[in-house]
Amino acid sequence: MKQLLFLMTLIAIAFQSCNVGGSGTWKDENIDLELKTEIAALDKQVLNAVFNNSPESLKKVMSDELRKKTDDNIRQMIEKVSGAVQGANYEILNQYYVENSTTGVGNTVMSGISGTDDYIISYKAVNKEMFVSLILLKNELDELLITNVYGKYPEGWKLNILQFGQYRLNGNNAPQFYEMAKADYEKGYLIDAANHMFLSSQLANPANKFWKYQKEGEMRHFYETLMSEVKGKYTFPLAMDNIESQPQILSVYLQRTQEGYFPMVEYLTQIDIQDTVKTKEENDKIHQSIGQVFNGLDKDKAYLFYKAFSEIPNGQTPVSTYGFVKELK
Repeated sequence: MKQLLFLMTLIAIAFQSCNVGGSGTWKDENIDLELKTEIAALDKQVLNAVFNNSPESLKKVMSDELRKKTDDNIRQMIEKVSGAVQGANYEILNQYYVENSTTGVGNTVMSGISGTDDYIISYKAVNKEMFVSLILLKNELDELLITNVYGKYPEGWKLNILQFGQYRLNGNNAPQFYEMAKADYEKGYLIDAANHMFLSSQLANPANKFWKYQKEGEMRHFYETLMSEVKGKYTFPLAMDNIESQPQILSVYLQRTQEGYFPMVEYLTQIDIQDTVKTKEENDKIHQSIGQVFNGLDKDKAYLFYKAFSEIPNGQTPVSTYGFVKELK
């Protein structure tokens, strides 16, 4: 999948009031097969519209209110998503059918309560019958989630809510990156933990405000505590005084590659970037010391990336750089 990192688009109908009423929910295999077949045809229309970059086809599935609210931006949105998911396979993550005693009530469906990946989806039901269909678009290690929320109208099922959001990166979703970060933290690998929690935070709401992981509060608290600890321990630029050329580390973040995510260490060098012999000698020394500066950064991974800057980048003026790749044993 082309890099769709943190893509999040929102299409939804907004309603001001909420009535009081009861509802019943059926999930996955407990849903009537005839109804599932009817929804599958609608899901296929949504998918075809995305794959073929056809906003007009998508509009045929939408409710009147949704068409009105999205008419100005639907073309740009579908074009952006379509270009990112070409060649992807798809499968159903979960489906929920909800019967309400009245309209305008709040609906909440849950995948579970205590599982690592368990989530909650909440929305306002504008129809007595509602159907939530969660579709995963999968390509290599990345997965995009399409959230379709349909309502039953006199003329049939229509799309009330449509969401596109990143569900997995490099084979992991938000709670899985959270578990990795906790394991890093237990070993004292603060930077690795912070990097994994950054990815976790970017994947935390693949259906925007409608989606919430059961562990969301726990995940957020851990991230905030972790970042407070990281900021208290490291101040950037960070001078490496043990190296005579006095390089300064500017940042450490995860670099995406075809093999996964690996740390990128950016640093400021006083050595002429064009002098590749001396810059390599300096980089070798930095690499030898990096595990002492950032505990664990040189462990439990295949590569470390480095990028030397001739001056601190300001995001506006081009700066000379030189990169290094260190393969870890």
